Amino acid sequence: MGTASAADITVNNSTGPAADFTSIQAAVDAATDGDAIIVFSGIYTENIDVNKELNITSQSGNPKDTVVQPLDTNDYIFNVTANNVTISGFQVGGYMWDPWIYPMDTGIYLDGVQHNNINNNDVSGEEHAISLNLSSNNTLSNNSGSITLRYSDNNLLNNNSPTGSITAVILHNSDNNLLNDNNVTSSETGIHMDSSDNNILIGNSIVAGDYCLSLYYSHNNTVSNNTVGLPIGGSGPGPCMDETISLVFSSNNTVNNNHIGRGGNTAIGLKSSSNNTVNNNYVGTSEVGISMRSSKDNKVSNNTVNAYDASFDLTNSSNNALNDNIANEDYFAPGSSFRLESSSNNTLAGNIANRNEEFSIYLNNSMDNLIYNNYFNKTGNAYDNGSNTWNITKTEGTNIVGGPFLGGNYWSDYAGADTDGDGLGDTLLPYNSEGQISNGGDYLPLVIPPGPIPPIQATVDIRPGILNPKSEGEWITAYIELPEGYDVNDIEMSTIMLMGSIPAESFPSGAGDYDKDGKPDLMVKFDRKELISLIGTGDVELTVTGELTDGSIFEGTDTIWVLLKVK
Repeated sequence: MGTASAADITVNNSTGPAADFTSIQAAVDAATDGDAIIVFSGIYTENIDVNKELNITSQSGNPKDTVVQPLDTNDYIFNVTANNVTISGFQVGGYMWDPWIYPMDTGIYLDGVQHNNINNNDVSGEEHAISLNLSSNNTLSNNSGSITLRYSDNNLLNNNSPTGSITAVILHNSDNNLLNDNNVTSSETGIHMDSSDNNILIGNSIVAGDYCLSLYYSHNNTVSNNTVGLPIGGSGPGPCMDETISLVFSSNNTVNNNHIGRGGNTAIGLKSSSNNTVNNNYVGTSEVGISMRSSKDNKVSNNTVNAYDASFDLTNSSNNALNDNIANEDYFAPGSSFRLESSSNNTLAGNIANRNEEFSIYLNNSMDNLIYNNYFNKTGNAYDNGSNTWNITKTEGTNIVGGPFLGGNYWSDYAGADTDGDGLGDTLLPYNSEGQISNGGDYLPLVIPPGPIPPIQATVDIRPGILNPKSEGEWITAYIELPEGYDVNDIEMSTIMLMGSIPAESFPSGAGDYDKDGKPDLMVKFDRKELISLIGTGDVELTVTGELTDGSIFEGTDTIWVLLKVK
């Protein structure tokens, strides 16, 4: 006895070709698993219960001309209770959102199902336009409208444009989901994760009015290579006026390689959060750059921050490590590069403070912190009314100014001398910032050794931030910004190299304020194929070097994400 083959069932309730049915629900009722329901252009007023494995698509593939609106506004428009369902090409909506009847305010609702494909739909709704409940291994792609996952795992959200006046994307008790290449906008919160673990957010663009991305009681998530907040000079619902990226009661998350243009009150904020890794992020402008409140055991490294108030701000926080960060000034702002309030047992090493106002580092009521091998570039560098350690014992190793020993910090206003040539100060000890370090001070201040001058630390922004070796393209573009006191127009084009071996092209190139931060950048391009031949996949740190007309050397790094190479 043969097996029945899948059938194509047509639906049309307006002009055009004759069809099998005039309502989508009637077609569903008549179908069997595996059938395809093809819906012609028109306006369909009904609520559809999909309880079979079906492929339901608009005939035109254009959501604008195939509209499904509810007959009962207190019910879902598409209620999917079967596996292996496809819904594609519809405009779903035309109803009023009511926050008091959640989750019945949903256009497409997946309930306890898996392996469904929801794509190319335009779904109305302020929150929960597309909603998954107890559903796993589904794919949502190329849809517009807010998205909610509740107790739903292992789903893929790709290339959607979630929008909402409250929250565009919600994950509640949902784990192991992948959100990539989505364009998220909201008047309040872009993406909110609550009690959700092991999710990956990569390559998304997120702009919102209050919080761009918030994690609450969420652990082991990866937030990488996203563009968060408005670009400097941009307009929209942002710029995430509360916190751009917020972690609250969250641990063991990785936040890396994100580009924050215009942050709000805080670019990256951790509250009561522990064991997180925050590295290789760029903050274009924000009141506070990276903030920790009542947080411990976090690793913050290799971030570049431009901030108006404090670049790095710790309050009631302990046992955190801040390494190899750069704190730049934002329009001659009054804040400090590093500020610690009532914080203890933190380690700061390898950081560069380029700001000119207030203090390079400010410690108030803070105890037992270790601060060494940092570069503090200001007269009146430090304030400390507690009891902290400003150097380690003399140890062999290259320090931050190129000397042969680790010890204390480099202080631009240290007036002592290195009498034995070991690169450590021997007179006017301890350095105490003209008495502003109340207890002790730096007994081994670093002195720049004679010989080669350390490279000027440039800020480099490399595009694309996500490199697909399979895609077409001729160039890799780098935007080079030099610190205050240097001019990108003095860079010798012929000396610019990527990864030490790929020369910059002489054309196209040019100077301009490309990131609109009031500081000139030099735009240069490199041969894309040469770079791909040199690098691996995943997170790849790229270094750009060059010389100025006076012989000074500059260098800067940026990290991009390289997708898997396929032969």
